[in-house]
Amino acid sequence: MGNISSLIGDNQQYIQPGGMDYNAAMNKNLLPAGWMDGYIELAEIRDTKSDTGQYIYIAWRTLDGQHLVHDHINIKNTNSMAVNIGLRTLGTIAHALGLESIDDTEQLNGREIAARLAIEEAGEWPARNVIKAYAKISTARPKRASDLDKIRHQIRGDENRNQQANFRQDDIPADQIPF
Repeated sequence: MGNISSLIGDNQQYIQPGGMDYNAAMNKNLLPAGWMDGYIELAEIRDTKSDTGQYIYIAWRTLDGQHLVHDHINIKNTNSMAVNIGLRTLGTIAHALGLESIDDTEQLNGREIAARLAIEEAGEWPARNVIKAYAKISTARPKRASDLDKIRHQIRGDENRNQQANFRQDDIPADQIPF
């Protein structure tokens, strides 16, 4: 504990926010939702606030070094679903980095990996970026989720056309033709 009044002189005053819009100031640093390349600046195991579990804290930074996004991956928790999600995420990270398994958080530090970012509204708090998925860095990856949906639709359409092109009337016995 420290005594603040002993540090502030008699002629100094508290600095008031003066009508500054805190949410607007925080939101100007948000990254757009979608895939972005970056690297894991720091990965370490931390205890939960309730001290009943542990998670891997990840500080992910964009390749340009300008933005930092925090992620928490549950590895020990009273909620088994949270642990399952965490272990799946860890498996995805291992796959994206080309690792068989992850035995130590040191294996993650400094490694380049792409993250799919989203913007999360948090009620009275300013909106923030969150990581929804990880993937291997690739220039061929879609930049936005809507692009991914278009590509999936195109692939499904190509598969349907290929199936139709491979289908021949002669392949059906005459007694099974409905007309």
